[in-house]
Amino acid sequence: MRSISASWLVVLALILPEVAYAKPSVTLKLTGSVVTRAVDGHTTLTPVDKTQPKTGDEIQYDIVAANAGDSPALRLVPTGKIPAGTSYVDGSAKAARAHPEFSLDGGKTWSVAPTVKVRQADGTMVVKKADPALYTSVRFIADGALAAHGTAAYTYEVRVK
Repeated sequence: MRSISASWLVVLALILPEVAYAKPSVTLKLTGSVVTRAVDGHTTLTPVDKTQPKTGDEIQYDIVAANAGDSPALRLVPTGKIPAGTSYVDGSAKAARAHPEFSLDGGKTWSVAPTVKVRQADGTMVVKKADPALYTSVRFIADGALAAHGTAAYTYEVRVK
């Protein structure tokens, strides 16, 4: 069996503290913009703090995750609320390396396709896909780690009731 020389122990002692202290440092930034779609297909985003959204307007929420740390951020799950007075726009949740899940109860339970129990005219109960207007929150399950010094973007839309 080979022994480790004293010089290697010094090198390890100098390197290991850096490894031990390397950690992710993730910040999340949420912005909201009113979406205006022109007939020619051009889309304009106006920050919500610069306008007064009205019934029928769509608001796009963008969540940007930035990892300023020296190691990857594992199990990142950014979450966005569906504000009162709005409803989720079906199919609008998008992210490059994540998939969305939805909640009907403010984030207590989650599902890719939430369901509700509905009583039929004959009194029997059936399970049906929930109307996206019932969603209260959306979260994004990352398909991998957020790299050190990396960013990721997540987006979803709501419609003002």
